[in-house]
Amino acid sequence: MKLSILLPLLTIEFFGPCETSPLLTQTINPMAAKNVGVVTISTLEKNKIPYKGNESALSTAFETPVGMDALEVISDTEMRAYGWCYEVDGKIAEVFADKYKLNDSIKKITWFYGFAHYKNGEWISQCELTSKLKPEFLCGKSH
Repeated sequence: MKLSILLPLLTIEFFGPCETSPLLTQTINPMAAKNVGVVTISTLEKNKIPYKGNESALSTAFETPVGMDALEVISDTEMRAYGWCYEVDGKIAEVFADKYKLNDSIKKITWFYGFAHYKNGEWISQCELTSKLKPEFLCGKSH
């Protein structure tokens, strides 16, 4: 008789700026990592995905724009700043990835290329899905 032990599994996904399907989906054993940052960097490296960043945060991955190339000036009083955000089990995380500790109840980490919206002197949103907006400078005219 075989005894099998069911280990909890954790899924990590990465969504780019234009796609509604993940660029990468990986299922892993969460026991092997202590926080979101460790899982993120090891997944990117294992899959040979180009990135810049560390266990705290991603500056770029999958060759997404970074720095001044990730800013969209709409007018003198409005802009969008693009970058990588993550959520855990459907909720935006409000801490750096290396500070978000994993446990057995966590099922899914989702990284997505999002944006923060600045208008009339204040930031009015953060970590909105870029894929809903599909800005031309990122996605081209075909999206």
